[in-house]
This record gives sequence, structure tokens and C-alpha cells, in this order.
Amino acid sequence: MQPVPTITGTTRFISLLGHPTDQVQSPKPVNAWFVSHQVDAVMIAVDILADGVSHFLEAMRRTENCAGISVTMPHKQAAYAHADRLTDRARLAGAVNIMRRDADGALTGDMVDGQAMIMALTAHGVAVADKVALVVGAGGAGAAISHALAEAGARALVLIERDGARLKGLRRQIATRYPEIPIHDALPDGLSVNIAINASPVGMRAGDPYPFPLSRLSNAQIIADAVTKPSVTPWLQEAQRLGLKTQAGAAMTLAQLPTQLEFWGIRPGSTIDPA
Repeated sequence: MQPVPTITGTTRFISLLGHPTDQVQSPKPVNAWFVSHQVDAVMIAVDILADGVSHFLEAMRRTENCAGISVTMPHKQAAYAHADRLTDRARLAGAVNIMRRDADGALTGDMVDGQAMIMALTAHGVAVADKVALVVGAGGAGAAISHALAEAGARALVLIERDGARLKGLRRQIATRYPEIPIHDALPDGLSVNIAINASPVGMRAGDPYPFPLSRLSNAQIIADAVTKPSVTPWLQEAQRLGLKTQAGAAMTLAQLPTQLEFWGIRPGSTIDPA
């Protein structure tokens, strides 16, 4: 059995905000890290409906032993809207997946999904520079990942998103910052994808279609998914059957934990230092 922190009157907590939360991966490794590094803190999942997000965040501003919040689907845009301060990464993505409660009670939001995806790809031996990358989904995670791919030197981007307004906004943002990178909203004939990423919720429910046809990704160096439940989606299972290299959603989750801990001011052998 994995160790869990001992909770006392001095324990500070991190809330993992989402709906549902049964798919989340972070609490186990984070709480194990707290135990092994003697940090008086705990992470707990909070399953809350959309209409309760603003009330919950207001309560956290007034909760002295709240160190911060991790945010997962579908609340990343809501967290962005209700943050008191935002990093540049969060502003670009229009979403937040991590918040810190500062000493004055204000909530500072950041978005590190994009950075985490690049780190996970690197750990799997895949460099982004000069590669053609396809991203399915232009929501919070998809926008952050797309920006990170452009920043890392992708040669071209293929962005797949059903919401036309959302796709148009993301394309405009990336084109403004990286005018040298071609951006397509469909995979052109003759363009070979090197990196394919599903950053949408497709694959979480039984019977979901594949995010993108694997028949058009036969030359991809890696097929990656941001979905964490199931741990290996049917899309990744089929990619593996076809002999393609895959990266499961947990890889992105785990890659960002050091960044999150630093953001919250958590250090081994100490309590959480408010900013």
C-alpha cells in the first residue's frame, strides 16, 4: 500500500479540482513524495460541478492552510476566469491548470500542460524541433501544448478542433507569435506527421471514436495522449498494435509535478512557503 501523509492541525493542503476526478493520477505520487520528503502537506481530489467553481475558489482565498490548487478538466477555463493573477503562459492558453494561494490570499494561475508535454516527449526520446506536429483539441491543454510545440521549434502544426471559433483564436495567437510556422486545420495530402497528440477528452468514454485516423499517422515517431483514464486509451492500444511508439497520458501528468511543487513553494523537509 502506498504511504499517505499524516494529517495534523498544521498540515497544508493542495486541492485537485475537477469533475469527475476518478481518472486523476496526481494525488498518489504527490502524497508519496510528501511522505518520503517529510513535507507536512497533502493533496486531495475535489469533485465539483461547474457552477460551484467560483464559490470554491473564493473559499480557498480565505483558507489559511490552502497552499494551492491543481486544476483538471473541465475547470481549466473557469479557473482562468477567476484567478487574481496570471502568468504569461496562462494568458496565452486562456486556461489554468495550477494555482498558488499567495500570502495575501490572492490566487495566481499558471498553465504548465504544454511544458509538461514537451518534457514527456523528450523523456521518450522525441525532439520537437523541425518536426510536424498534429494536435487534436484546442481547449486549455490543447492550446498550451500547441504554443509549447511552436516555442520548441516545430516545423509545422496541424490543429484539429470542432469548435471553429476556438480554433480560429488559437491559430491567430500562434501565427502572431510564430509567423514562420505553417498552421493547418486539416492534414494536407503529402504532409507526414512526426508527432501526434490527443489533447481532447476523446477516449475517456467507452465507444469514443479515435481522435484521428491512425492510417494517416503511419510515419509518426510517437502517438501521445493526454487522457489518463483509461491509462492506455483504445487509440494508443491500436497504435501499439500497428507498431507505433506511444505515450500515455500519465507521462504528461508526472512530468509536470516538479514544476508544480516549485510553484507551490514546496521543498523537501519543510512546510510550504507562501509566495
